[in-house]
Amino acid sequence: MIKKSYFVISLWIVLGALSALIFSSFYGKTDIYIPIYHDISNVLERTSPSVVNIWTIKKWKAWQEQSNEFGFKFNRRVVKTGLFPNGSGVVIEKGLIVTNFHVISDAFNQNQELIVENHLGKTVKTQILGFDSEADIAVLGIIDSIDLKPFKIRKNIDQVKVGESVIAIGNPQGLGQSFSKGIVSAINRTFQDKKGNFIQTDASINPGNSGGALIDDKGRLLGVVNVIRSTSGGNQGLNFAIPVDTVIEVFNSIVDK
Repeated sequence: MIKKSYFVISLWIVLGALSALIFSSFYGKTDIYIPIYHDISNVLERTSPSVVNIWTIKKWKAWQEQSNEFGFKFNRRVVKTGLFPNGSGVVIEKGLIVTNFHVISDAFNQNQELIVENHLGKTVKTQILGFDSEADIAVLGIIDSIDLKPFKIRKNIDQVKVGESVIAIGNPQGLGQSFSKGIVSAINRTFQDKKGNFIQTDASINPGNSGGALIDDKGRLLGVVNVIRSTSGGNQGLNFAIPVDTVIEVFNSIVDK
């Protein structure tokens, strides 16, 4: 008898809840939120080989403690070598990488060597083939293969709409290849100190992402990450990329010289 009572009470509770849900939905009193998750792991897997990390090989002198044959210690100036993160780059054609000029300008001015690192951690030396400082675009060339794959290019870049999903790929803070998701916040942004128009996005972008990729949800290249507008130097949702049609135009002018 007790079990039967529990069953009846439970049944009435369930029916009551369903009735309230139907009634509320019918009269528009309740919004039913169904989260939609879009798995982009396959897109990231396809595009990882198309983005590189860029490092500078720097040499500097430092004092180092040493010992002579008699065990006496003394300090001596030695030359040390290390890798320092510059930013990111995107593969446009086989053996050819595009990045921002400001990413490699110090290395260029100081005649320092550059290396690129792929998504698997393999590295190879690269050389600067040319640049357009006003457009803030540079082209790097590599000889040895390190499993890189050119990007598919978004052809109808003029049809990009505000609200489209985008993904930023780069090497923030020198931590290694990372991804962040967002939307196109605005298009045709201009700056007094910058040449051309820019795509604005709220995808998380930090120092080190410069020269990296902004892609759509199909893995096609939309632009090259270029500018962060921030009072703190980090991501505040005001991030900008050079549209891919501008990138390709400047790339061709450099390569064809």
